Amino acid sequence: MIARGLPWRRLAALALVLPLAALAACDEEEREAAVEAPAQQPVYPAADGGPATGRFEIASADGGAMTVQEVLPGGRYRNLRDGRLVETGTWATPRPGVFCTTSDGGKTSCDEESLAPDGTWISVNVEDPAVRWIIRRLEETSEPPAA
Repeated sequence: MIARGLPWRRLAALALVLPLAALAACDEEEREAAVEAPAQQPVYPAADGGPATGRFEIASADGGAMTVQEVLPGGRYRNLRDGRLVETGTWATPRPGVFCTTSDGGKTSCDEESLAPDGTWISVNVEDPAVRWIIRRLEETSEPPAA
């Protein structure tokens, strides 16, 4: 009788332990998912103290290239030249004074921004300080954003 009762007790013990083990595994999976999910990054203001979002005129330091950048809430941006869409992607402000973009094509760029006396600001690429841009915040218009 003892020999027959022992396997039954093991099965009973397993019947109690398996649901607890499954529950513990579920909790572990939830913890791993929370760690893998990116936390929402803080959004720091633009160099002029205004919101990071909006419409901006971006000109090369020599005055040659001119782009309008629409920085949208939710982390997306659009670049337009002569009213035509030329680039889209995501943006982030990893720390105050730094603005980073990653184009949908995978090109990443980060710039340090500082306010100029005239209210514009200078944006200097962190990897190549020779790449500089002059940025001016555009007034919001009633025009719909570019497609």
